[in-house]
Order: sequence, then C-alpha cells, then structure tokens
Amino acid sequence: MNKKQNDLLVIYLNEFNFKFLLNGSKKYNCKNILQVLNLKKIKTYTKDIYQDVDLDPWVQSVSINTGMSSKKHKILKLGQPIKKTQLQIWDKLSKNKISCSVWGTMNSKLKKNKYLNYYFPDPWNFRDSTNPKNLMGLYLLPNYYAKNYLKFNYFKFIYLSILFFSTIFNYVNLRIFINDLFLSLRLIIKIGIKNFILFFLFDQIFLNILYKTTLKKKSSFSMIFLNSIAHYQHNNWNEIENEKYFFLYVDDIFKKILEIKKEFKSFLLFNGFTQKKISREFLLRPKDPKKFLVRLIKFKKLEQDMTNGGLLFFDDTKKRNAAVKILSKLSCFEKNIFYIQKVNPKCIFYKINLKSNKILNSNNLNIKKKYLKKYLIENIKLKKKTIKQIDISDYFIKNIKFIKSTGVHIPEGLVFYDNLKILNNKNKIENHKIFEFLSYHFKIYE
Repeated sequence: MNKKQNDLLVIYLNEFNFKFLLNGSKKYNCKNILQVLNLKKIKTYTKDIYQDVDLDPWVQSVSINTGMSSKKHKILKLGQPIKKTQLQIWDKLSKNKISCSVWGTMNSKLKKNKYLNYYFPDPWNFRDSTNPKNLMGLYLLPNYYAKNYLKFNYFKFIYLSILFFSTIFNYVNLRIFINDLFLSLRLIIKIGIKNFILFFLFDQIFLNILYKTTLKKKSSFSMIFLNSIAHYQHNNWNEIENEKYFFLYVDDIFKKILEIKKEFKSFLLFNGFTQKKISREFLLRPKDPKKFLVRLIKFKKLEQDMTNGGLLFFDDTKKRNAAVKILSKLSCFEKNIFYIQKVNPKCIFYKINLKSNKILNSNNLNIKKKYLKKYLIENIKLKKKTIKQIDISDYFIKNIKFIKSTGVHIPEGLVFYDNLKILNNKNKIENHKIFEFLSYHFKIYE
C-alpha cells in the first residue's frame, strides 16, 4: 500500500510502566517490545495528580483529544460527554479533508463526517454508536462485559457473543484471529479463566480489526486506545507466576503494532501517564450495582464505570438531594461508604469509598461469611437517627465483591515516535500538548 507524506498511526497504550516493560522484555527476550521502546521518546506530564478525581485515562484522553487541560474541558467522569461544539483532533483533521479512523479512545464523541472512515467508542460510552453502523455487532459484547463482568446474564452474554462472532469475520484476518483465540484458550486451560486474558484477547482482536480495515480503506490518521496492560498492572501486577504469560501477550501486542506501523509513514505511541506498583489492597464493588443501590435509594438510571462507581440520574433535583442525603450518611468504621459528587441538578457521581488491606491480607479471598457479616453488622449504620435506619448487612454480603488493586496512577508518561517532527524540539510536554503535535504533523496551525 502506498504511504502518503503525512500518514500517521497513533497508539494510545494506556498507563504502561516503561521500566516494567523494559526489564521484562530483556528477561523474556521480547524483541517486539524492545524494538518499540528503543524509538525516540520524550517525557510527558499532567498537572492532574489525584486518581479517581482527575488523574484517570477518561480525563487524560479528553485532554489529549481536545488539546485542553482538564481545568478547561471539565470532563472528570467516565461516560461524561464532551460539549457538542468541542473539536476533537479527528474532527479538526476531518474538517481539513484528512481521512480519519478512531478506535476506542475514552470519553470521545461521534460527529459524523465523510472523512471519518471508522469510529468505535470505548466500552463505557452510553450515547454514541459506531461508524459504520454494522460495527455495533462488535461493540455490544465488550460494552456489556465491561459494565457487568462481576455478574452478568449468561443468556444475554451468549446472544451478544453470537452477534459478535457473526460480525467479526468481515473485519479480521481469520488466520490471525484463530491463532489469538487458541492462545487464550490454551492459557485458560493451563491457568484458569483470568480477566487479564480476556482483556488481552480484546486488544488483539482490536488490532486485527485495525489492520484489516487499514488494508481495506486506509485513513491518513488512525488512532487506537488499548487498555490490557493498564488492567494487568492494576489487578495482577503481584502475580509473579503469571508474569511470563503477560509478556507473551504484550510482545504479541507490540508485534501487531509493528505490522500496522509498516502501512504508515509516521508513528506515535504514548501512555497518557503511568502506574507504580503497590502492596495489594482490596476495593469493594457490588456484583450488580443497579440491584444493590435500588435497595437504598430511588433513581432513574445508572451508568456504571470501570471501577466501583458511576453516574446516577434522577427525575428531578428533589429526588437527587434525597438520594445524596441517604448515601452520604452511610458509614463503616466511621468512614463514609460512598463518595458523592453532584454533577448537575439531576445527576450525581458515586463511588464506594471503602478499601481494605487488613481484613483481606491473605491469599484466601473467600472471606468467611460469618466474619464478614459481623464486620458489616457492627459497622454499617446511619450516622444520624433522624434518618430511618437501613440494615443492608445481609444484602451487602450477598452482593459485594472484593477487587484486588496492585497499581496506582502517577502523573508522568512517555511519547515514542518515528519519522515525526517534534514541535519546537521539546523534551518534556504536558499531556494535552500532544494535540498540537498531531495538528502540526498535518500542517494545521490554526
């Protein structure tokens, strides 16, 4: 395929830790990873410093896509839509008749344009569809799984899986897809079902789709968001027994990236920011958030995020305030169970505010029900007697799940590039300035 002067492939490889990948690549002889990590690079940073407040991929993604800091764009929650008037980098390029493809970048918005060849929203997007529409057959399964993986309807999962596989053959290289599928099946047989296997398989399929669609209808600007490494670091970083399987997957991810890179003149890869490894702790998340919360408050709609929170919508401000009053008074060990933030008159953001590294500091995650029940009955209560007492201890036990955490966000990152002129030869830039790099590459300066 002919390469145009300004063809650009952009990989948003979310949150990967450079030293972890570099050291592991040398240990496990991962040549593909090393080839990318040896490219020219510059440091990035963000002034956002608080995880679960502003230092999150759904915030930084909007900053990078729009060229605005979070203080200006004010998008802080997963699934929170940007303004209709706000231009994303591909909107800007499309207006200048540059063909674009966008795959999975977080908190993005679909604005149809004849120069937008492909658009695939992130799995937590509740409002946009794919472009073209027939890609929805691929989108609905990860969309459902991402929000319901602790407890999902098997019949719906099977239906969406059938829809997924009936659609996918039009968009992938079948030989590569079968090889990837069998790799995951072999590992599942060997080490059991692990969430990180499914996340890596999704990224492999995603890259396969990008490769096939690039060969079929190439865009001058193609951008893809990949989350499997970030997920592993967050949840499985301390599992030394699985590390070699992790690097097997990551090296294959980089191999696929390098294959797609051959079709483009220029290349850019960044992580947005990175993670550092921590001693494991455990976050509490309901298996079915909607079912869990409906016992406590009345609400119109829930949009679950990727962790243990989400957006709650109400019919009016009065009902919103009533819900805030109840949730804000639930406490455990004198700590509020819920972190609550008002988003607008009919919406709040909630997050379960509890985590533990004491009661779960063992390899046995199947905590005895008797102990957990005692823990909850003694400590979950309403602070003020003016509110009707709500006993959710038994219900809480049945519906809560402990999620292991092994990595936390830090505000430094990296950009790797090849055959790309870096604006003003800077060696360190703020995240949202990546937008300027992309515009500058296509000679769009306004």
